[in-house]
Amino acid sequence: MDYSQDEKVVERGLIHMIDNERPLKEIFNKKVYEDEFMKLYRLYQQALTAFTRLYDSKSKAEAEKFTAHTAGLLIAREEEKLSAIKSKNKKRMTLMDDTAYVALFVIPAMDFYHTEAADALADAMTEGWREHFPEHQIKRGEFEKINEGFKKRRFCYITTAACQVMGRPDDCRELTALRMFRDGWLSDQPDGPDMIRRYYDTAPAILARIDTFADSPGIYRAIYEKWLLPCVDMAEREENARCLEYYAEMVETLEKGSFERRGM
Repeated sequence: MDYSQDEKVVERGLIHMIDNERPLKEIFNKKVYEDEFMKLYRLYQQALTAFTRLYDSKSKAEAEKFTAHTAGLLIAREEEKLSAIKSKNKKRMTLMDDTAYVALFVIPAMDFYHTEAADALADAMTEGWREHFPEHQIKRGEFEKINEGFKKRRFCYITTAACQVMGRPDDCRELTALRMFRDGWLSDQPDGPDMIRRYYDTAPAILARIDTFADSPGIYRAIYEKWLLPCVDMAEREENARCLEYYAEMVETLEKGSFERRGM
């Protein structure tokens, strides 16, 4: 069988699976994640089929080399994109968003194809990304688990994630105080409900970025100490306007990608 067309599809088409120019917060939230994921999957389903045919036509050793080579092509495309960016800060932000995109969309789409070949490619992408970008230790994700996370509200709260890292229970002082602040004073403000909704749309992307870092627990500890504890003190003293200003500053800082512990 002539596999030349499949080879072209993989080498010229599948590599574009990694391409994304949209802000992460626009495509990774409860309202749109499932639709955006399925768009990507359907767009590259044919390319995954071509990859699978080629993979199945090879010996085990050849298939392993082919898989590593294909993952390398996608990673090389990312490196080429980054090399064209002159600003260090923009390059850093681009890598952060692209890393989260790979972890939340690309690798889960490979896994979603449910073949031995696609499974091997998902593993190769995960391992290859970790090797080439050691600061970003992505995990191999599954679409169903990620999507279920929204239903279980796993992606809603920066406060909850930080408190979990600190070993704090769900009814701890910090979460109780900030929930009362949110559901009480903030909800009663003219723009309060809109601010809460905007936060819910922004927080998942922030958490997704943080979770790709090798030292994500350290980042969450820094958030807890620098931002959350002062906010809790303000909320308990009913310094509500100041608490809101401080919390909004935290979200803005994290949205800009200032995750390094010394930078916070």
